[in-house]
Amino acid sequence: MNSFMKRGGVVALSSIAIVSIVLAGVSQTVEPRLKKGSQVGIVDVGGLTVSEAQKKVRIWWEAVRVRPLNLKIQDKTAKETFTATQLGIVVDDVASVAQVPVEGVVGQVLSSDEKKVFNPIFKPNSVDLTPLRSVVSKIFGPAAPAKVKFVGGVIQKTPETPVLTLDETGLTASVISAVQDDQIVDVPVKEAPKKLTDEVLAQITDVVAEFKTNFNAGVRDRSNNIRLATGKIDGTLLLPGERFSFNKTVGERTVKSGFREAPVFVNGRHETGVGGGICQVSTTLYNASLFANLKIVERTNHSLPVPYVPVGRDATVNWGAQDLVLENNMTTPIVLAAEYTPGTLRWRILGKKDPTVSVKISSTGVTTSSRGEKRQFDPTLPPGAVKVTERGSSTRSVYTFRHVFKNGVEVKKEPLGRSYYAGSPRIVAYGPSKPAAGAATTTAPPVTGNGGEEL
Repeated sequence: MNSFMKRGGVVALSSIAIVSIVLAGVSQTVEPRLKKGSQVGIVDVGGLTVSEAQKKVRIWWEAVRVRPLNLKIQDKTAKETFTATQLGIVVDDVASVAQVPVEGVVGQVLSSDEKKVFNPIFKPNSVDLTPLRSVVSKIFGPAAPAKVKFVGGVIQKTPETPVLTLDETGLTASVISAVQDDQIVDVPVKEAPKKLTDEVLAQITDVVAEFKTNFNAGVRDRSNNIRLATGKIDGTLLLPGERFSFNKTVGERTVKSGFREAPVFVNGRHETGVGGGICQVSTTLYNASLFANLKIVERTNHSLPVPYVPVGRDATVNWGAQDLVLENNMTTPIVLAAEYTPGTLRWRILGKKDPTVSVKISSTGVTTSSRGEKRQFDPTLPPGAVKVTERGSSTRSVYTFRHVFKNGVEVKKEPLGRSYYAGSPRIVAYGPSKPAAGAATTTAPPVTGNGGEEL
């Protein structure tokens, strides 16, 4: 009996072992299938193996990723459309399918076919978002810079309106929402940092220095040029360390840009040229900058002295050649503010004034010498006639200095350089020789050597 029972027990254990081995083999060869009624988004994956489900999700994505998505940027709708691929997302088929439960293989009652939907899982994909940034920029335009004006004795300040730019950190979530919902991407934007913060703008509180010159308002073309150039500079704001270039700011002086022919200096002589008169703008601004103790990076004197400032204190400009370049060497921002009225030009340097600092300008070593007279034959004049065609001017030289005082004590004497004015000779035109009584009229030949225009 005991022997039989032992033999029966061995058989039973052997049977169990065989069944276990068979079941283990089945579990290794039969791939589990996903729970029936399961979906990834709109993709039915119920009853599929994991690899089959992943493939089906990828097929769905191939169609979805090229569909056009509309862009809504705040309250504005862009004309351009983008695809999900262009906006940098792809489906993660592995993670998407991994959410779905697997049916039991053996010993489990099959679950009901109740539908269960799992959202697809997406992941960001590195793409060039420059085209989308361009759309955002086009819709909102550039930033409106801060403006500072001096009106009626008061400094008027308008804070900068910052530009809106693409907020890339929130873009992925917006694109995913559009793909799963209404195909409209709510593009996230953010404010770019202001070039001039409101706190820095508030530091512009005073007129640091000012300078005024006068001109003949009746010379309309010259007045036009002064007004036009002044308007291009007025309101220029310089942060600490920034530089101002007259030529870069005003641009080339052409008839197309509104400038007119007016008196100019050419090689020491009075002539006319497009833009004549704007040197009074640069000279007046130069003097205001001197008294504001700004750094003068580049300045050139005229070939002849000008009547509206002392010698050594003028600043000529010429497109492609001489320029006036200033630098804000202060610790706070400054503004170049102009006041133009017919016959008067005034420049003010606005900023934060140090009431303990003052500036004076001096000149020394002034020398003057005559350029003499040159005669020029003019056959159109009557015999024996003489006419002064160019009054000429003397050669002058002067050294100029800027004196800076702190609490009334001179702390700096800055040489501003030597100004040399070449001047020009007096030009006298004369007609043919007057014939003697009863003699035939003769015509004198042109004078050679020292005659004609000095270059």
